[in-house]
Amino acid sequence: MKILTLVITLFFTTNVMSQNFIQYVNPLIGTQKMGHTFPGATVPFGAVQLSPDTDQQPLNIGGKYNPDAYKYCAGYQYDDSEIVGFSHTHFSGTGHSDLGDFLIMPTVGELQLEPGTKNDPKSGFRSKFSHENETAEPNYYKVLLEDDGILAEMTTTTRVGYHQYTFPKSDNAHIILDLMHGIYNYDDKNVWTFVRVENDHTIVGYRQTNGWARTRTVYFALEFSKPFKN
Repeated sequence: MKILTLVITLFFTTNVMSQNFIQYVNPLIGTQKMGHTFPGATVPFGAVQLSPDTDQQPLNIGGKYNPDAYKYCAGYQYDDSEIVGFSHTHFSGTGHSDLGDFLIMPTVGELQLEPGTKNDPKSGFRSKFSHENETAEPNYYKVLLEDDGILAEMTTTTRVGYHQYTFPKSDNAHIILDLMHGIYNYDDKNVWTFVRVENDHTIVGYRQTNGWARTRTVYFALEFSKPFKN
C-alpha cells in the first residue's frame, strides 16, 4: 500500500510540473481604477519594468495636491485610451509612487519634443490605442499606436528592456527619449539629467531625482539596431 501511494504521488507531481501555468497569468489584472498595477514586461526581481504610461499627472497643481496623480501610481490606467510613452521603472500595487524613468515614444511625421495632454493630445507626442490591439503576457507587451500606425513590442531581462517598433513606410520616423518624464512629478524632482551620443547607434546617460530616495541616480545605455541620423 505504501508503494502504491508513492507511485501515485510521483505521477501526480510530474503531471503538475509539466503544466504551463503562464497561460493563466493576466498582467492587466489590477490596472483599472485604484489597483495600481502595470501591464508591461518584467521578470521576477527584475530591475526593469518596461510598461506603457497612459498619462503624466503632476503631483501638485498651483501649490495644491493633485488627486489625479494618485490614479497613476503605476503609470497605466485601463480606462484611458491614449499612451504617452513607455518608461522603464514602475512600482506595482503601491499606494504611493515614484520612478517612471527614461520614457521612450516612437512617432512618425512632425517631430514634437513635449508630451501632449489629455485636454490637448495633439499639442505633443501621444497616441490613441485600443485594448483590441493590445496584448499583455508575462514579460511581453504589445500594442498598436493608432495615431501613427506603429506596432510596439517589448520584453525584458533582469537589467535590460528590449523594444521593437514596426513603423509604417516613412522618411520621417522618430524615437523620442524623455528624461523629464516621471511618475508623481513635481517641481525640482529632476535634480540632473545627462545624455551623451556615443555614435550613430548608441546613447548613454543618467537621471538624478528626488523622490522616495534623495538624489536617486539611474544610468542607462540605449542601443539601436539601425543607425540614426540625428
